[in-house]
Amino acid sequence: MSRFFALVALFVVASNAATIPHQPSRPEALAPEQRATLDEALAQLLENIRELLRTGDPERGIPVMAPLQTDRLDVDLSLGGLLDFTAILRNLFVDGLDRFQGTLTLNVMQMEFRYDFLFPDVIARGHYDANGRLFGLIPVFGLGNFHVAPRDLRIQGTALLRQLPSGYLHMPELKANVRLGSLQNNIEGMLLGGELSDLLNVVIQDLIPSVLINFAPEVTDIISRVGIPIADSVLNTMTLEDLFALIPMQQ
Repeated sequence: MSRFFALVALFVVASNAATIPHQPSRPEALAPEQRATLDEALAQLLENIRELLRTGDPERGIPVMAPLQTDRLDVDLSLGGLLDFTAILRNLFVDGLDRFQGTLTLNVMQMEFRYDFLFPDVIARGHYDANGRLFGLIPVFGLGNFHVAPRDLRIQGTALLRQLPSGYLHMPELKANVRLGSLQNNIEGMLLGGELSDLLNVVIQDLIPSVLINFAPEVTDIISRVGIPIADSVLNTMTLEDLFALIPMQQ
């Protein structure tokens, strides 16, 4: 998931390359015809991003994410005292990230990008080894195979882009609001398996959508802490001209 949010940050950066060849010292409001051209460029950029998810870009460290396959992914989450959780995911397979519906807009005056992505049907499966505590007291652990299918996962937010004195790029702020329509899950081996595991599967299925609402600030903080450093590891090596080369635009 951290790779996904990092790529969302890159979505926003790439839109700047698609529309503004040189960052103005004093951004001005766009005329209506310029606004229309900008919106068209951003819409085309989303289609370019869809293809980028399918092909990746090894030179920029962007992996293929449609589908996403990785031998190991380490997860470390803390949600405001509700859940402290660490896990190792092996043989992870995620499908559906390229089937997004989305919009991307730019406030030229503030250099602020607003994004809204809906993922109708994502599927993730693999093997997990997890350990954690619920409410700081109740142990939650497990080992086994898992299959989860979030439906109507919506991620909205804003991101700021700035240019460093060196000419390279930087993302100082990334905000996200995450909502989930429903969740289907089959996670084997929780709490030693059996009826307790079945019960916890039902609890997770009902709990996760409400957690994303009730703990929205904590979710945003996780996204910011994880996404910005990963995005900057790429952005700090790129100029606007580099981004033009990365994202081909129609003339």
